[in-house]
Amino acid sequence: MSKLPVMLTVDTGLSITKNIWRVHPIRSRLLLMSPEVVEVTHKSIDFYKTRKITAPEPENDVWIGYGRKLYAVGYLAQSYFGARVVLSHLKYEWAIAKVLGSVGVMAVKENLPEKFELALAVLLPYSEWGVKEKFARGVKKALSDFSFCERKFSVSVSLFICVPEGGGHALARAERIGSAFNNKKIASIMLGYRDVSVVLFERGVINGQTERLGMVKMLQIIQSRTLDQTTREREQRLLETIHRLGKDIKPKNFLSLTLSKNTENRLEEATQIALAVRYASKEYWKMISSFIRNHLPLDIEEVILGGGTSDYFRSELTKLITQNYPDTYVSMSADLEEDVQITYNLQPDNKALHARLTDAYALSNFLWRQVCLMPSTESTVRSMEKQNGKEVV
Repeated sequence: MSKLPVMLTVDTGLSITKNIWRVHPIRSRLLLMSPEVVEVTHKSIDFYKTRKITAPEPENDVWIGYGRKLYAVGYLAQSYFGARVVLSHLKYEWAIAKVLGSVGVMAVKENLPEKFELALAVLLPYSEWGVKEKFARGVKKALSDFSFCERKFSVSVSLFICVPEGGGHALARAERIGSAFNNKKIASIMLGYRDVSVVLFERGVINGQTERLGMVKMLQIIQSRTLDQTTREREQRLLETIHRLGKDIKPKNFLSLTLSKNTENRLEEATQIALAVRYASKEYWKMISSFIRNHLPLDIEEVILGGGTSDYFRSELTKLITQNYPDTYVSMSADLEEDVQITYNLQPDNKALHARLTDAYALSNFLWRQVCLMPSTESTVRSMEKQNGKEVV
């Protein structure tokens, strides 16, 4: 009986890298990593190792080597090497290092050998999806011979899937409605940290548009009107606070973000932040609503809204679609938010996180179904289903 390949889905987001893997196919595991990547030298890594007194978790201690270059990935890149995400860089150019880091972390956590077979799925922005063949060649070559924290790996990719962001949601919807999907005009709208995309599916043909109108635009407006909210840590706290508060924009809710030690000055600073958030929210909504209306055809039949920003503007987005496209069916995150929350035991009130994970979750499920269809694995899948008394999901 043929052994199933290890399965990994990677969403190479610029606010966080989302990884979902299946080593034991009856369950999937979720791992979130910091999004930073930076090229480093062997000397800098050697010096870093002399400063360690404990063994961090694998996802916080990632450096990988391939093609004669060395990269720090995730928390190590961000905290020790001071790396920041550069929004102007192409995601796919850093995605190989992210994938290698994710594979290495998975291998350590799951006690995998140095050689194993991998089924890999990756999400890229629609604007970069056109280079998927080039990216596939690069990532397969890198995986065949790389090091993770000086441990050598040789991973063969038996199945590779790359879809545009929002493609996971579309695949989930296609699974639900079957052949009717190819007879409909469906849009998958993704509102992320850097990008906003409208991807259209019509009779099996994909078309779309991406612009850099993600949530970072709103953060930049706020930063221009407040005191020193631009460091990596403070920007992350600002983003988390905005998502958590939603429209409850009151000065007292922003006291934790103030810099002053003086009570009176802190209240004044919190008021300034609240006013900036209120103003930025209105201005930013004008940008993304205009983009959506300009690129969403009037005869659209279904719209899937996704991404963390979609949670923040949940009511506005629903109103925009229902008022301007009255005959259109609308779903949030392909109706997968509750599934994600239950599957990974997440806090029920963190809807922004649920919305950020659904695209990768849907693609992970699609990857599993494709592995089940591989001729070399069909007998293994049937045996597992029989052993467990139900379909493996």
